[in-house]
Amino acid sequence: MIETRPTCDPEGVFSVKRTCAELGVCHKTLRKMRSLGLIEPVNPGNRARLKYTGRAIIDCWDKASRL
Repeated sequence: MIETRPTCDPEGVFSVKRTCAELGVCHKTLRKMRSLGLIEPVNPGNRARLKYTGRAIIDCWDKASRL
């Protein structure tokens, strides 16, 4: 995970690839974070194309940096 807080737009919606880039993790780590409840997708019903808000990315970084 990156050392600095992500600077993405809190109102934006991001793909898995962009979310991983913002957090500095791979997609498998993002999946693990989702199963631990650190981040929640905007569209949990659509497993094929999950999307995350910028606010969720920033909140996830805040939670994970305290672990």
